[in-house]
Amino acid sequence: MKLNPYLIPFSTTRSYLAIAPHEENDWYRIHPGGLFLRTVRTRADVPFVALLTPLTKNGETIEFTNYEMTPDCFKAITSQGCIEFTFLDESTVVSKADNSNLGLRLDFVSKGLMSQFLFPIPRPGESTSDGTLILANANKNRARFLLAAQSGKFIPADPEWNGRCSDNMSVDIFPNGEAPISFSIKEYLEEWDGTVPSYDFEEARQATAKAFDDFLKGIPSVAPEFEETRQQAAYLLWSCIVGKYGLLGRDVMLMSKNWMNRVWSWDHCFNAMAVADGHPDKAWDQLMGQFDLQGEDGSLPDFISEGTTLRGYVKPPIHGWTLAKIIDKVYPSTEKLEDAYTKISRWTKWWLTRRDRNGNGLCEYDHGNDSGWDNSTVFLDLPPTETPDLATFLSIQANVLADIATQLGKPQAEIDEWKAISSQQISSMLEVLFDETGKPLTRQAYTGKTSSPDTLLLRVPVLLGDRLPKHIRELLLNDLRSDKFLTEWGYVTESPASPYYVSDGYWRGPIWAPSTYIIYEGLLACGEDKLAERIALQFCKMCAKSGFAENFDAQTGEGLRDRAYTWTAAVFLLLASKLQK
Repeated sequence: MKLNPYLIPFSTTRSYLAIAPHEENDWYRIHPGGLFLRTVRTRADVPFVALLTPLTKNGETIEFTNYEMTPDCFKAITSQGCIEFTFLDESTVVSKADNSNLGLRLDFVSKGLMSQFLFPIPRPGESTSDGTLILANANKNRARFLLAAQSGKFIPADPEWNGRCSDNMSVDIFPNGEAPISFSIKEYLEEWDGTVPSYDFEEARQATAKAFDDFLKGIPSVAPEFEETRQQAAYLLWSCIVGKYGLLGRDVMLMSKNWMNRVWSWDHCFNAMAVADGHPDKAWDQLMGQFDLQGEDGSLPDFISEGTTLRGYVKPPIHGWTLAKIIDKVYPSTEKLEDAYTKISRWTKWWLTRRDRNGNGLCEYDHGNDSGWDNSTVFLDLPPTETPDLATFLSIQANVLADIATQLGKPQAEIDEWKAISSQQISSMLEVLFDETGKPLTRQAYTGKTSSPDTLLLRVPVLLGDRLPKHIRELLLNDLRSDKFLTEWGYVTESPASPYYVSDGYWRGPIWAPSTYIIYEGLLACGEDKLAERIALQFCKMCAKSGFAENFDAQTGEGLRDRAYTWTAAVFLLLASKLQK
């Protein structure tokens, strides 16, 4: 399997560390281009731990000319040979050169940052340092890093201590004799415990390879033409898992180990569905991880990470729909199902009691971010905004809760209440958010102003299938059958004929994985199996061509924004596995 290191960082499951090249024209220009040890433990704008620069044995800097990457090894190639990296465990990177002509500089990029320092330390039981152990306090990365040379010697630069921190926090490692350099970098979140990693590089590489192979076995098979892409998608999901720590009570998949290094409260649903077949425990953790931080009022945070969470926005209530998709594969215990029922019930009631301020039976988004379609043309007018997708999701969620309540033996009155909520959401949506011709609308909650922008968001009610009146269902399907939203690569989020369409317009044009999968499921619900299969094939071919980008140019199929996004890989796996059936 080939992995593109310029798109997907090299990491391992449960780790917060990664190795990846950074180009000067990337989003964050405060650092030069080059190869970096990175972390996802901090904010997205401070991902860099150390710049890695190859050296000749005479101390001259040279360049990495190419990179090769497999799930178990990252090779950084120079004109003098290569330096390899693998993981000993989730907190330890190990590295070695292939010959004694190479050294390496690690620049911890510290200038101007508080409480940063790097110094040699003696080995346990010794009184002086022999140059084989270096401790780096990288406060910007919320960690300390122990550098331990198994072969070679560290030579730190003058730290240029300014009374508060080191303006220069770099260290070189050179061969000490004829043996190539070999060293480890271990992350410590507290004080160094006095131990030094012991390892065999090849054994560490093989253990990493086996860990990925074990994960891959649980990923459903696909047609031969997509097998390479299946393995790449599996690697992205596996490598983007981080271990429970801080605010994270479970191992969860980040959206990316590039810049989108958090978990948003609808993205995680697609990841849960993608691993449900072969990794039911992981699927359950992906679905329920957000609910560990559910607010006392029942709301979910906009996103979570190990160190921070944001509650200024929410995300759409697709969790009941998701639960229904994975429940037969996950086989949750009664205790787990009761827990999910309680938490998703509270989440649903939050929408019904907190976001229907005008009391007309329709809930509102307070911002585009709440919908997940951040800058959709649905929100051209000042929110709060009533939209048919929200009513659709709430109707489905209430219906799923009714089914689970039945399974759990809840009182009939409770079951009937959920069924009534489900029906009421549809009836209110049909009354207010479709005009007399059946065209879908968005409505300003306070003014009553309606509009019908050319966004795919307004076609989400196809998820309801035959619960929609036939004339409305047909009108929505006619839009989806035509070229209004359909391009060579799939469904655009804003019609190319719209004056607001932009090729890299985020939710105003590009193709996205979640909208593709939601509409795909809607087509199936409406009996449009052949069109659904066509959409699935287009999306899978686009991923095979362009990788798992956050979104894609609808005309060229090229990846945009964060180029290693887990929900894109997840949707690829969901669709590719269904194409084979």
